[in-house]
Amino acid sequence: MKQLILLLSAFAGPFLAPAQSPDSGALPPAGSPNRPYFQQRVDYRIEVTLDDKNRSLDGFITLQYTNHSPDTLSFIWMHCWPNAYKNDRSAFSEQLLGNGRTDFYFSTQQQRGYINRLDFRVDGLEARMEDHPQYIDVIKVILPRPLPPEGHVTLTTPFHVRLPFNFSRGGYTLSGSRAALSGSGAALARRPGSSLRAPVEPVAPPLASYQITQWYPKPAVYDNRGWHPLPYLDQGEFYSEFGDFDVRITVPKAFVVAATGRLTDSSLTASTRTLHYEQSRIHDFAWFADRRFLTRHDTLQLPSGRIIDVYAYYTPREARAWSKSTDYIKRAVLFRSALIGEYPFDVVTAVQTKMGSTGGMEYPTITAINLDGTPKDLDLTIEHEVGHNWFYAVLGSNERRYPWMDEGINTYYDDRYEALYYPAADNSRVIADIDTRAVEHTDQPMATASEDFTESNYYNIAYNKTAAWMRMLQDSLGVPLFDSCMRTYFRTWQFKHPYPEDFRSVIKRTSKRCLDTLFSLPGKTGALPPMPAHRRIRPALVFSLEHTDSVQYLSFSPAFSYNIYDRVMVGALIHNFNLPPAPWQFFLLPLYATNSRQLNGAGALMRTFYPDDGLQKVRVMVGGARFSSDSGVDSNGHRLFGGYYKIAPSIRLVLKNGVARSTVERSVEWKTFLIGEKNLDNYVLKSTDSLAYPTAGKYRFRYLNQLSLQIRDDRVLYPYKALLQLQQASHFYRADLVLDYFFNYAKGGGLDFRLFGSKFGYLGSRYAGEDLTRYEPKLTGVRGNEDYTYSNWFIGRNAFDGGPSQQIMDRDGNLPLRTDLFQDLQGRSDNWVAAVNFRSTLPRALVPEWLPVKAFFNAGTYAGAWSDNPATSRFLYAGGFELDLAADVIRVYIPLVYSSDFSSQLKTVPDQNTFLKKLSFSISLQNIDFRKLFGNMPF
Repeated sequence: MKQLILLLSAFAGPFLAPAQSPDSGALPPAGSPNRPYFQQRVDYRIEVTLDDKNRSLDGFITLQYTNHSPDTLSFIWMHCWPNAYKNDRSAFSEQLLGNGRTDFYFSTQQQRGYINRLDFRVDGLEARMEDHPQYIDVIKVILPRPLPPEGHVTLTTPFHVRLPFNFSRGGYTLSGSRAALSGSGAALARRPGSSLRAPVEPVAPPLASYQITQWYPKPAVYDNRGWHPLPYLDQGEFYSEFGDFDVRITVPKAFVVAATGRLTDSSLTASTRTLHYEQSRIHDFAWFADRRFLTRHDTLQLPSGRIIDVYAYYTPREARAWSKSTDYIKRAVLFRSALIGEYPFDVVTAVQTKMGSTGGMEYPTITAINLDGTPKDLDLTIEHEVGHNWFYAVLGSNERRYPWMDEGINTYYDDRYEALYYPAADNSRVIADIDTRAVEHTDQPMATASEDFTESNYYNIAYNKTAAWMRMLQDSLGVPLFDSCMRTYFRTWQFKHPYPEDFRSVIKRTSKRCLDTLFSLPGKTGALPPMPAHRRIRPALVFSLEHTDSVQYLSFSPAFSYNIYDRVMVGALIHNFNLPPAPWQFFLLPLYATNSRQLNGAGALMRTFYPDDGLQKVRVMVGGARFSSDSGVDSNGHRLFGGYYKIAPSIRLVLKNGVARSTVERSVEWKTFLIGEKNLDNYVLKSTDSLAYPTAGKYRFRYLNQLSLQIRDDRVLYPYKALLQLQQASHFYRADLVLDYFFNYAKGGGLDFRLFGSKFGYLGSRYAGEDLTRYEPKLTGVRGNEDYTYSNWFIGRNAFDGGPSQQIMDRDGNLPLRTDLFQDLQGRSDNWVAAVNFRSTLPRALVPEWLPVKAFFNAGTYAGAWSDNPATSRFLYAGGFELDLAADVIRVYIPLVYSSDFSSQLKTVPDQNTFLKKLSFSISLQNIDFRKLFGNMPF
């Protein structure tokens, strides 16, 4: 199983450590990798019937369990994985939330699933069952009599499965509906995808398609490390015992079925079809049922002369895309057979079916494919999933504990296949992503267990870094010797459970090479050696020049900007932000202003450190900017421009998070703003017309120190952020506390809650002529001239008329009303201000999803409102609608209800009391996630 990676966008330690059972209490005292190898056997006979009306299964299973261990067993852990879909408290549900998905969490009861009606008998005797202390989808079957070494027992039970909507790998999907098309974002193949909203079934449900996987009670593996009772997970696959399967499937007559193994016979009744499948030496069984399936059949002669059957099942809609599917399957089988060992089964099948996400998922002899892409995409996905018949179906490693042994080695062969049939393929972005994580110390060892990986590392490390490490092993041995080693590994461990030390032992023994250094790497973090300059990549800009060894590349692109004073500004963006990032990074943005005819722009130089302990990242940075902020005409008719420059040195510390999958970030930042301002506030009277004209002034210097303490959790469910910011300048201090919390709605969207509080005070003696008003916190909209750190982009920073004057800044109390003509209504204070803000998405029944309309209601108070004879009511409020454009970057506020204080004053100024004049908007470029857009950009 592998995801399509889009190009846009100490070995003896953990590597050799024994697999840890989720319930270590079940481990035998002697459980260790030093015990002699043994392997249990489980043979299955299953009869199952599909109830299409109720989307359920009714079945009966007979298991013959053979104990080849040296231990006497008193119980058997049993996987009942359909219960992973029973409620939102399963390990599966928790992992989905951790990976950024809420679709299952907010799913309806009808979309969930379970398994019940279990009644285990062991050799005819009733067996008691116990719940696992942690996982709802694992149970313990207590054997009525102990099972001695080399003994066997027969377990039987009926079972009923309520099939879930396909949030992950199995269940049902609905053809032709939003539910079928939304997908649940399971990570199943080479292309990641996600849906954050629960699928919505139409009033008249369309026909269902079924993906029946992980559907029957299955014993956990017991090996020389002990028991391995595993909960079902979306990220992380399976570990099961080998045996023979005899399965009879009964479905409504209209359904076409594709399944694991060979169809040996079938029978019909007036309304049902029963199909009988058999397959030996496998550890799982999956099947798929759809009324629409078309079938393509071919045969393939293997190098030994043996002939196997090749099947492809697909819907009419995908008939054209799947016209070469059997050719792709055959080519994949021949490719792997030549390099690793001959395909051992008599049938190989690929099925096009909707699943939880775009991609594919492997099962013995059969693979499910859900892909909308190019023929190349389909070919590579089929090759990867068919390839899992070697690394999963035959070499049955513990994928949950060591995903690199399955996904990583399989990906290595994918890369060889792609290089052979698509030689123009470029994997530089993949390697650069791996190296970037190593530089930033956010990577994890290849030997990490599946559930312990972050979602992105699961693909970047377990898949792609392992494939790169395998290429290093290939290059070290040479291709012929490497291929010989891998064939020996396959021959030695086929239909068994190899562990990492088994793989290493075969490679070292066959090659007769000392490979200790190479085999120590999967247990370590860091880039794979070497990391030459050509492994750096740069953003896709207009052109780039190779530079020095430390910078690697300089990148150039045209740049444009605008404000009403400088008007159009043209220039270039010059930077060295490549992947992986260099220790020293910079960007320059020189801009020529066509109106003010001056050189403006911005730039920054930074040095980033990634300490080993305590801190995740330390960034030392100095940035600067210069732009015009006002304009006028002097008494001689010459254009004058006010403006600012700023230099802002800073240091930011990001504290290390002890849990790799945690989404919490804690940071501390110190920044000093060194600002020069030239204002057009010195006017003279001209005798000839008695009018006042501005004169050219000088830059006035000021500073401001700022300390920011922040904790945030960008989890998908109920994310929050808390910011404490302390500011100090020559004659004042200001302390702001901002708390943000998001309440998710079950059907998508949610409620943003923001709490703001600010305390302002004076330092030393106040100068009579000094006006500190712009620094004071306020309730109503913050204007451009009040952005005293020049941290926001304004079209007209000092505009008082026209569209630019209606721009505000999302700061302070955030009541989106402009009260320029009514200073007493601003809720401003030189003491304290407090406010609450609510923003909510609207029901989709009222507002279509494509229309980004939200409702808002903001309210607050301030110190002055509680004094004698206050200028306003104690509480001020404003509410209405908001157009949220470009993911919180551009917001347009439409106030409809507000305090009587505002409405009364607006009536006194009719030209300000119009609908358009009451609108305001904000532009928050700082909300753009440049890292997602361009990779390692620091803005």
